[in-house]
Amino acid sequence: MKVESLKYLRHELRTYLNHILGYSEILVEDLKETPFPSLLIDVENVFQEAQYIHKVFQDSFYLEGLPLEEFDTTSFRRNLFGPLYIILGLGQRLKKQCEDEGADYLLDDVLKILDSGRKILNLVEQELKVVSNEAEEGQQDDYRYAMGQISKSVPSDLKDQSLGRILVVDDNEMNRDILVRHLERQGHRVTWAENGYNALQVMNEQTFDLVLLDILMPGLNGFQVLEKLKQDPKLRDIPVIMISALDETDSVVHCISLGAEDYLPKSFDPILLKARISACLSKKHYRDQEQKYVMALLESQRQLERELGEAADYVKELLPKPLTAGPIHADWIFQPSAKLGGDCFDYHWVEDGKLALFLLDVSGHGIGAALLSISVMNILRSQGLPHTDFLDPAAVLGALNLHFQMEHQNNMYFTIWYGVYDVASRELNYASAGAPPGLLVGPKKDSQAIELTTTDMIIGVDSTYTYENRTFKVAPESRLYLFSDGVYEIRKTSGKMLVFREFSEMLTYQAHEASGGSTVQALFHQIQGLAGLDHFEDDFSLLELTF
Repeated sequence: MKVESLKYLRHELRTYLNHILGYSEILVEDLKETPFPSLLIDVENVFQEAQYIHKVFQDSFYLEGLPLEEFDTTSFRRNLFGPLYIILGLGQRLKKQCEDEGADYLLDDVLKILDSGRKILNLVEQELKVVSNEAEEGQQDDYRYAMGQISKSVPSDLKDQSLGRILVVDDNEMNRDILVRHLERQGHRVTWAENGYNALQVMNEQTFDLVLLDILMPGLNGFQVLEKLKQDPKLRDIPVIMISALDETDSVVHCISLGAEDYLPKSFDPILLKARISACLSKKHYRDQEQKYVMALLESQRQLERELGEAADYVKELLPKPLTAGPIHADWIFQPSAKLGGDCFDYHWVEDGKLALFLLDVSGHGIGAALLSISVMNILRSQGLPHTDFLDPAAVLGALNLHFQMEHQNNMYFTIWYGVYDVASRELNYASAGAPPGLLVGPKKDSQAIELTTTDMIIGVDSTYTYENRTFKVAPESRLYLFSDGVYEIRKTSGKMLVFREFSEMLTYQAHEASGGSTVQALFHQIQGLAGLDHFEDDFSLLELTF
């Protein structure tokens, strides 16, 4: 690992960790004087885990006599991610508890702790990945490939960056001859033009790496030729060296301001000529090389976007079809983010009269998160967890937690809401792991949305964690909404964040105003309008079931 990267990583991690320690310490003091003892326990646990991470930092970065070059990436990851994900899980639970208890004055500090934890996670993932041997080799391969493509496009006699194709423009035949002969002896391929009109014509017919341009010429002078070059999108990037008499310094300054690279006196020294031309050609060579490498990277980015689009279409194809007949109707909307997240959901009959339904959200974005999400969905759909009662939501979450520990899933975890509805008894048995609550809206116009949730831990952190079931009897014509946090964690056009209470009220209103049909499209368009966006930063997953 490079020392510069480690120094940067050490500085940034210490900053964000100090944020977690500071805000959790403030919250501990605030909670000693408030009627929320359950919050105090979690905040104290956050503080303790942050202190442990501080020790990890000290042990990893500041061991006496250990040079930064010997930094142990594997050990650092192993010791950091456990307590960090516990902090994130506790933070999610604290956020939910603050919202439930109406403790808005505490919520802001909790969100800052969560934000700092996520920044530590992202920073570690990015920095360690960038400097890891595998990533470095991959980047070197990409660079070598791009450079190979560039090399193939350059004529073999010009692969020396100090040589190039040069156009000499001068109305004086002797001046032209002297310049041309000097340049050809240095190995350049040289073309000449006797005036500005001929120069522009030649440049539109041939490709040049450099132009040597006299200022004083009949017809189009050097100023005018230079202006026309810089106005032409095809020619503007060709470097120009002005050729001037010694008493034309002011004119040279003007040419430089118009975009010329350099100047040479007409009574030039061959060594100076070679040095100035080599400098200009080297600069153009690197600029061309950089431009082609950028184009290669842009094409790679476009290819990645196409693949993400195909992956998003694949995820959509796996999602269940809407239910329009029978005792339960179901509809949904799924709009993946530009980076493709880890949202997935499903509903299917486990046995006659009993419908399983769930929505999960894997941490992070990209193909990896989507693949993990699809894997979990397929296991639940096929009931592929051994020794698991799929009519028992808590047992299902426990089995998932046991089989999908984050250290075996590239440090990814996920949240999930899982329920089983019994058509005969109208009972909904459910459990959740760090997921947003299911919102149940009754048929009465004055009814409020009921939050169906638990405060249990996210999946993948603690393999010994035990989940709990809860049961609710569903009234006829009620609507249940399941969704990921990307549905309501948006910034409105006013600059303020949409709070969960606003989202709940919006959803309740749409449910009561619906005349028997689905409300998901109306909700989607309403949130789009609030955000002023067509696409969101995170996946937008909203599932509606009408009983």
